[in-house]
Amino acid sequence: MNKPAKLGLWVAVALLSVTGWGTCPHAFADGGPLSLGVRGVDFVPQDGSAEYMGGVQARLRLPLFFGVEGSADYRREAFGATTTHQWPVQVSGLLYLPNIIVVQPFLLGGVGWYNNTTTGPDGFSNTQNQFGPHAGGGAEFNLSSNWFLDATYRYIWLNKLHTVNAQGVGEDIRDSGHMITVGLNYRL
Repeated sequence: MNKPAKLGLWVAVALLSVTGWGTCPHAFADGGPLSLGVRGVDFVPQDGSAEYMGGVQARLRLPLFFGVEGSADYRREAFGATTTHQWPVQVSGLLYLPNIIVVQPFLLGGVGWYNNTTTGPDGFSNTQNQFGPHAGGGAEFNLSSNWFLDATYRYIWLNKLHTVNAQGVGEDIRDSGHMITVGLNYRL
């Protein structure tokens, strides 16, 4: 993702969070255990560079200090003359740590299903599906009892993607990497 796009993403999240906080009619009422949100994502694979990613997420707070999150995103990567479009769907278990005033830290781990469509030189096109685990951590930042921002870090382990380079030679691309998300969520 280029710098102007990243800056635009951060500005949009900030404006949405301020708007959400200011328009929340029950700023001090208790929100429910289910939250829905939108998020921006920066993914850094071992090979290549990510151009854009965004998506949606849902979280369910379970009894004690557990939770579960489901998410769906879109990502496009460029590897020279090769482009990969990916639609990750992830399920993560959350382990909430003690609150720090308005910040709720957590650890996460889970699995994802990644549908990859790779196009390359000379009309190369290939669709592959991958499953891979991920682990990381994050924090929720309460804006009110209903609205919160969240930020997460995940490392994702994926198999290599097979493609054809500009010279027509088959090669494998390492697609494992670091994923950072920033989201705006509303508790129902």
